[in-house]
Amino acid sequence: MGFFSNLLHQSQSVACVLPETHPVIRQISDAVGFDVVGAEGYASSLVPAINSAAEYFDAQIGTIPGPLDISAAHYTHHPLVHALFSARQDIAHGIGRSVDVRQPLAFLAGAEQPESFALLGVRQQKDQASDSPKQGFCEHTLRSLAATEAGARQGLRTAALTRLVKRFSEHIDLLRKKGQLPRDAWNIENRRDLQSAEGDKGKLVLASEELQADKLMRGLVAWLQRPTEQLQVRAGNKADAAQADPVESMSQLLCHDRRRWTVCMVRFPTAEGVAAVQNEARQYRYIRI
Repeated sequence: MGFFSNLLHQSQSVACVLPETHPVIRQISDAVGFDVVGAEGYASSLVPAINSAAEYFDAQIGTIPGPLDISAAHYTHHPLVHALFSARQDIAHGIGRSVDVRQPLAFLAGAEQPESFALLGVRQQKDQASDSPKQGFCEHTLRSLAATEAGARQGLRTAALTRLVKRFSEHIDLLRKKGQLPRDAWNIENRRDLQSAEGDKGKLVLASEELQADKLMRGLVAWLQRPTEQLQVRAGNKADAAQADPVESMSQLLCHDRRRWTVCMVRFPTAEGVAAVQNEARQYRYIRI
């Protein structure tokens, strides 16, 4: 049995009980090599780092409100739905134009799942003349579809973990390809405040020295220990019946996308989603986590 298979027999949090085919584990083994992560002693540093990142993402994603029922049939029944979508048909446009919905919707429909759950992100419209915010929202986008709310939230966690490791992989791949880099371009610790010492300016880091197994593992652990660089959720105000602006209850999502999204979890009839996709000529909206 492999290194990660052995974790199935350990008393670890759910973040580490992952099969070797899990996308996060595939990204890790692709980045540093399966022989590296399978070596004796690395579990003691890698397992807590994976757990810590997963727990951070779970806590952040757990603050996203919802699920909100965005079925077209309920358009006029909920003030938040009415505030988010300026017209009933905008719900179908938001679903049908989202890049991440076609394949999951086909699977859910084939499995006869009556409802679909997802993350909804919207962006505030801007006045073209002044570039200042104005009333209303645009770019309605869904991602991480699942048959349950818990499944949709778990999909978001997997996406954030996978992307965090992939960014580490892309960083070290640059050194692999070039063979050397200026020291101030090599950020193995994934720190925004990392600055080269005065004596290091103009010096180079060499792939033959920096891409050794022990340094790769330390770098990977450092990236996993800084998940705030990948995703942050700023909770909105608690909604109540007397609240004047229900949109204020939604969260703000900041991620690798670099765009700020107003978000909540939503649900809608799967059949309605399938029809929305079929009625759109192309899909072009996405949230990159």
